[in-house]
Amino acid sequence: MPAADYRAWEDGARERADDLMAQAQLAAAEGDVEGALAFADEALCEVFGPPPGYLMRQVYLDYLAELIDEADQIAERAQPFGEELEPIEEFVSLPPIDEVDVAEEVEEVLDENGLPASEFPLVINPTVERFLSAMSSTGEYNRRIEIGLQRSGTYLPMIRARFEAAGLPVELSYLPLIESAFSLTAYSRARAHGMWQFISSTARHYGLEVGSLIDERRDPERSTDAAIAFLTDLYAEFNDWHLALAAYNSGAGNVRRAIRRSGARDFWALRDFLPRETRNYVPAFIASVIIAKRPAAFGFDVPVEQPWQYDALEVPDALDLQFLASMSGLPLAELRELNPAVRRDLTPARTTTTLRLPAGSAEAARVALESSPRSEWAPRTIHTVRAGDSLYTIARRYGSSVSDIRQANGLRSSLIHPGQELVVPRFGSAAGRPAAGRSWEAAADGAYVVQRNDTLWDIARGFSVSVDSLCAANGLSRNGLLRPGQRLRIPDGASGPGPGEPRAAITGSGSASYVVRQGDTLYDIARLHRVTVADLKGANQLRGSRIRPGDVLRIPGSTDADSTSRVQDGELTYRVRKGDTLSGIARRHGVSISEIKRENNLDGSRIFPGEVLRIPRSQAKG
Repeated sequence: MPAADYRAWEDGARERADDLMAQAQLAAAEGDVEGALAFADEALCEVFGPPPGYLMRQVYLDYLAELIDEADQIAERAQPFGEELEPIEEFVSLPPIDEVDVAEEVEEVLDENGLPASEFPLVINPTVERFLSAMSSTGEYNRRIEIGLQRSGTYLPMIRARFEAAGLPVELSYLPLIESAFSLTAYSRARAHGMWQFISSTARHYGLEVGSLIDERRDPERSTDAAIAFLTDLYAEFNDWHLALAAYNSGAGNVRRAIRRSGARDFWALRDFLPRETRNYVPAFIASVIIAKRPAAFGFDVPVEQPWQYDALEVPDALDLQFLASMSGLPLAELRELNPAVRRDLTPARTTTTLRLPAGSAEAARVALESSPRSEWAPRTIHTVRAGDSLYTIARRYGSSVSDIRQANGLRSSLIHPGQELVVPRFGSAAGRPAAGRSWEAAADGAYVVQRNDTLWDIARGFSVSVDSLCAANGLSRNGLLRPGQRLRIPDGASGPGPGEPRAAITGSGSASYVVRQGDTLYDIARLHRVTVADLKGANQLRGSRIRPGDVLRIPGSTDADSTSRVQDGELTYRVRKGDTLSGIARRHGVSISEIKRENNLDGSRIFPGEVLRIPRSQAKG
């Protein structure tokens, strides 16, 4: 078959697959799960049946990867929710906006004040005006904005600071207004969850833990960092904030498809090629930003901002919040409010979890826990069965017994299967013996011999060092298992870095190494060391974004990641590389995007590999 015929087949297959996937997305949005899955399967069949002799080009392989990812997300939405043991909030779909008339009051406000100053591109058109009218009039839109503004005061200071630090438009801090009304426990029909409405696959891709005990989509700080990383990636792909938001709402695949079909890269020109919900998503966000910046002008109370304040306490094992409340006298409702990611009031066993406590209460809580045997911290825990698990191995892991587990779960036999969730009783376990009251002594060579039931947390506390420094000194991960008789080197007087401080050690190569700990993401580590995620992946030959506690990553140093930065004749310049964005370059050099634009007379944010940018030296960090 001639090359032209192969190309014609490829173009036709992609067009048919695009049509089918668009129908799959529409069926999913309407709640037709079976129809959505059927259309998605047909779309994949179209592109996976090439003619004999056809050699797939890289661009076609990339397209296949996008299509598979889109089909996987649709399949994920089809899975049953399962039992939810805590109350959740669900927002119903908002009514169509098309028939809403624009109120005269809205036109008067706009005529009198114009558009507020904004780093995010705001526009006024009939659709935006209709949303402004609906949001400022009695009805479902108005109720959502009113509730969202009331809640926003608790989280906006934190969110705004993180968006500013990332170099993104600060107005994106208001995105939860239309996503969830700033509810941490909101669910959507598409199985998105939390304030930023992540589905589980996207959440995990950006480093959030999603499990039966911990769901970090509900954590305001962790989910905000994930949202920043996601929005940064979308903007890097589309180089347009309207298109990036459209992709945040319905997936990058839908936006790519709309671009191919329309031949345009302007949201307002390709809007009709997007799903109906996404067509209205961007104008709804623009309207919400205008209102959030001038709430009084549209009849809303100005939200009172009260920064989220709390103490942090690291818990090295399973802990029941109800037990903590009873032992410390702290209100259980307040513990739950400060720790929305902790489901079922339980933290995972054998894992260090950072709990938030009411400001000023950490010491009292610490004393309460240290005065109690660890076996009593959580009279129960939940274990999700994995391949290879048996009741015996599970019982040994948690210090329980096979008979206790069978009785707690009503099991007539010892047969279990992967994915099954088991209640594991923990009373009577010797594994929880506390560190307090022991005499901690190292041998003459500075090593400590591990005793039965020791944990890293116990040993670190016993020798007044941090878990991180203990792990680094012995090449261990924070979740690693210890063996009786094992010898550990105790760092001399090391207290270790505090939360959020760099944990990198400079190596002889001019680069630094970093030991990954629980909760880290590539985005966090890259931002911490002022490098890009792409640099970090390249330095460590990573194909994806998955990292694990205990992994040692090489941080590109002055001889690597910064080799594209030069100081010549007193001027700092940077040579753009593939994958670079203005926001990433600004973060790396400690300046703002607007400063780089002004220094280089840039009208937009588009940059090209090989281009040399001047970096402002007044604030640039070496």
